[in-house]
Amino acid sequence: MAEAATQARRRNRILTAFAAAMPPLLYGVRLATAVSLALFVAFYLQLETPYWAGTTAAIVCQPVVGSTLLKGLFRLIGSAIGAVAAVLLTMAFPQERVGFLFCMLVWAGACSFVATLLRNFAAYAAMLAGYTLIIIAGTSIAAPGHVFDIAINRASEICIGIVAGTLVIGLTDLGNAPQRLSGLLAPLITEIAAHLSRVLTSKFSSQQESSAIRRALIARAAALDPLIDQAAGESPELLQRRALLRAATNGLFDALSGARIVETHLQNLPAREAAETAHTILEKLPPDWRAAAAGPADAIVSALDRESNLRVVRGLLALRTTDLSLRLTADGAADVASSLAVAANGLALLRDPARAQHVPPNFTFVVADYLPALINALRVFFGVGAVVLFWLVSAWPSGPQAIIFATITIMVFSPLQGRSVRGAIGQSVGTGISAILAGIFKFGLLVNRDSFLAFALVISIGLIPLGALSSLPLAAPFFVPATLNFVPMLAPTNHMTFDTITFLNTAFGLLVGCAAGGTALVLIPHLPAKIASQRLVDLSLHDLRRLAADTRDWTLREWQSRMYARLIAMPETAEPILRSYLVAALSVGIQVIRLKRLSKHGRIGAELTQVHMSLAAGDLAKLRQALSTLNNDIAVIPDKVPGAHGRLRARAALLAIEETVNRQSEFFEGRPDELR
Repeated sequence: MAEAATQARRRNRILTAFAAAMPPLLYGVRLATAVSLALFVAFYLQLETPYWAGTTAAIVCQPVVGSTLLKGLFRLIGSAIGAVAAVLLTMAFPQERVGFLFCMLVWAGACSFVATLLRNFAAYAAMLAGYTLIIIAGTSIAAPGHVFDIAINRASEICIGIVAGTLVIGLTDLGNAPQRLSGLLAPLITEIAAHLSRVLTSKFSSQQESSAIRRALIARAAALDPLIDQAAGESPELLQRRALLRAATNGLFDALSGARIVETHLQNLPAREAAETAHTILEKLPPDWRAAAAGPADAIVSALDRESNLRVVRGLLALRTTDLSLRLTADGAADVASSLAVAANGLALLRDPARAQHVPPNFTFVVADYLPALINALRVFFGVGAVVLFWLVSAWPSGPQAIIFATITIMVFSPLQGRSVRGAIGQSVGTGISAILAGIFKFGLLVNRDSFLAFALVISIGLIPLGALSSLPLAAPFFVPATLNFVPMLAPTNHMTFDTITFLNTAFGLLVGCAAGGTALVLIPHLPAKIASQRLVDLSLHDLRRLAADTRDWTLREWQSRMYARLIAMPETAEPILRSYLVAALSVGIQVIRLKRLSKHGRIGAELTQVHMSLAAGDLAKLRQALSTLNNDIAVIPDKVPGAHGRLRARAALLAIEETVNRQSEFFEGRPDELR
């Protein structure tokens, strides 16, 4: 009996280990198939350097389907731009090597700058445009008269690899990025609805607990950004209607901002008045929202439905009252429900696209901070420039390869900021691993292998385990570069040569390039996370002051886009309070824009100038006085004068500004930056 139980446990452990090993191994098989297919086509077409096709297939062949499909598209775009730039640059400097190399460095730095400003796969296209030119230049600089043919060959090899990698992954894996996005978005919607319900019922043990929950929700909402592109890459409909998914993420931020306003106001009221106000608002919420205040968040089913949220909004906005506190709380709760309706619309696109309502695309492009992009551009210019200078002085035959891999190392790992040096170290170690393996395979297993089938089987013996290990999080930093560099180390051609000196020069060139790139990342350090996050906060405060001073007239959507970009760009290791500062700036900016809109339509009946100037100057004493004075001026206007409802909303916006500023006074005082 005991022996049978022991055998059963052993069998279960074996089955569990087998089940865990299957996905990485299947990915390794797909990777080897994609590389073999790309090399076969390149060999068949008698291309000069077919290993670039195999290397490209390995780069494009990602474990996530959406990453492969969309990355392949953007890689085509980036490769085409880089090839055209190489031809134009060679035409401009046909016999002037120094001028060509200088402009090449400027181009690579500019591409790195743009890649840092963009996000996800668009950033990858800009990055590829930079080092595609250098890949072409590595051959064309010695033969400028043949640059067009070289560019066509390199671009063809890269495109073959893109198509091969995309085709293999697309045909062998349907992907699950939309399901994973849906699985993350739905809990966020219900948890935010539950957060509002608990705010209204005072179910938190302390203000710190509520703030910690809200900050965690902000971080989780920001983390959805890359998954949206992955999901769009797996579905043409999601790609076409991606604006709905972006709007859904933005709706989560807005909902948290509204919940924060409600919570801040209720905490400033006397206990009895706060309880009465909260009870009135709770009565307007669906039953499952109210029940979730004391139960699990996933019990809120109605929050996942757009129409249900909109009914909540209509009920709260239709609430007729002359009580300022009730009006402010109702408007804040309406903002939460309205924003969750937008998020639920994105969820409907993932679950039942026919039910999702159209959202106008938002083409606003916002840069969170230009400084990291500038630092990355300087890293590329000076880091690659040092390798170029060494090559010119030494006339080292493997210099072009070192330049190529120094460029790739710096451009790929610079956007990782705090993880860039660690990534470069992993790149160097992985390149060393691939050099050893490539040497064993080339001189031990590929000799006398005349048929392509035998060749493909041999390299698959190396690629399958490398690919499997590269898909494991702990091993990925070392085995992703080992996988990508395995094919260029082998340097397969139609007529394989087995020259030990050539192989060692190639391997040494790759290792020196990776080491030089890592050295540049160390000597020109990234912006520390603490400074980067503080800059995002300072820039947001600066923008808020410009908005208040009327030096910038952003619309509501433009203002929200600026704050969303900063929330997404906030480093993972940033202090949670800094995210709260950004949400506070978002909230106050929204109220300022609403006040401007009400004033423009003549619904306030009083002057806003002093409030705006005090907020712009960061003078909180004057701001509090101006808010109080303006509130009193509006309050004395008789209700029979048209616009009473608008005036009450204006007073609610003023009160929301005052309470938010009082809660985060250390942020709003800030440094007296000079407004531009």
